[in-house]
Amino acid sequence: MVPCSPRHQRGVALLVIVMLMLFIISIAVFYLNRGLLFEQKTSANQWRSTLAQETAEAGVEWATGMLNASYNINTSCVAATTPSTLTSFRRKYVFTGWNAGTSTDVLPAANVLPGCKVNGNTLTCSCPDVPSTATTAIANLAGTTPASQPSFTVQFSKVQIGTDGSGNPVYSTEAVRVISTGCTAQDGACTPGATAAADSWATVSSVIKLHPVLRGVPASALTCGLSCNVGGSFNIVNADVATGGSLINAGTTITTAPGTSLTTIPGQPASAANIPGDTSLANLSSSDPTCTKSAVFSAYFGSTIEEYVASSTTTTISCTNASDCGSQINAAYAASYRSFYFPLGLTLNNSSDVNPLGSANDAVSLVSPSGIDINGNISIYGMLFSNSSQFDDLGTGSANVYGAMVSCGGFTSNGNGTVAYTPLALASVRRSTAKLVRVPGSWTDRCSLSTPLPTSTTAQPTIQCN
Repeated sequence: MVPCSPRHQRGVALLVIVMLMLFIISIAVFYLNRGLLFEQKTSANQWRSTLAQETAEAGVEWATGMLNASYNINTSCVAATTPSTLTSFRRKYVFTGWNAGTSTDVLPAANVLPGCKVNGNTLTCSCPDVPSTATTAIANLAGTTPASQPSFTVQFSKVQIGTDGSGNPVYSTEAVRVISTGCTAQDGACTPGATAAADSWATVSSVIKLHPVLRGVPASALTCGLSCNVGGSFNIVNADVATGGSLINAGTTITTAPGTSLTTIPGQPASAANIPGDTSLANLSSSDPTCTKSAVFSAYFGSTIEEYVASSTTTTISCTNASDCGSQINAAYAASYRSFYFPLGLTLNNSSDVNPLGSANDAVSLVSPSGIDINGNISIYGMLFSNSSQFDDLGTGSANVYGAMVSCGGFTSNGNGTVAYTPLALASVRRSTAKLVRVPGSWTDRCSLSTPLPTSTTAQPTIQCN
């Protein structure tokens, strides 16, 4: 046997060193891989969180857009014309008192959660009917495929603006808080308090307030930039104490026939309720004799006629006769439009089949850069504005306006009719024709329900947003 020599054992130390280096490199690779996996998970969580946040923000934008859509919707949130029980998004969920004919103030339906699934630029939405109990109230989009799509639901709540003398909360009549919950992939509905099944969820809110088309309400039943000539057996009425019972306000002259009836607040002579020679009105009217860029219009509506026409709440009706005007008005009114523009003028009579148009709680705004000519048995609730107006001019029947009338030029009546100043109708016009816009500084991304969803359509949950 030949004994081992140091020469035959050369390389053992090198092998040990190589194995040690391999072990160290393996440990280093393990930790690097562990860090990479951690970063991947962190990035995925960040992506889901950001997606949920942006989806919730999209819900606020969607709700704001739907609140400014005047058309009626079905339960899929798309425009629909039948059946007659359909209503617009804002009336269905925010101004629910309109549907009952009891109020035009903000009265959110607290136990209904409309919402959408988001697939790129496509939305699959649910706008459930307002129920009597909460058992069928929540919009469940979980069955919408694929389940991996993000979704949002929105909720509406009153906005407290203070307390009364007894410490009871006082709510705004023209503002509502929109609370949007956004979720990434989830098995159940993306709703407040039911988001455990979502990969990630976020809640944002914003106060939305009315931005009325009619900014300044007239203080008189009839306002004329030039002359007001009231003839026949026409009636001018204003029993509103807040306006001092003002009946007619004219830039130049006021003429009333012997058969004219003037009714103002008790104790005030009718002659004292008329204001002729109003130089501010005359100057506004004379600045644009054709009224195409009416300064009188801007004084009350706070915008140009072009801006009024461009509003999402206004529908334009081009008609040339009473029957055509009436049929188009009826169709637009049935579709939930309350703000109208007539570029060719407005003519209505007994063949128009418009009686009444609107109500004190659901009034309209009628604007024409030309004239308004109304004959026959027609009652209109709301605000009328025109270049010049004629009522029952040598016609028959009785044309009545409950609200107020403003003419950039003159006004003439020769027949039976009434213009009655109605504050409730004018307040309704401000709400029914207004756009809803975000209140600056009201956005928040942390909201929670302190109480469960209520079981009635009028109860309000306690929502904390900060």
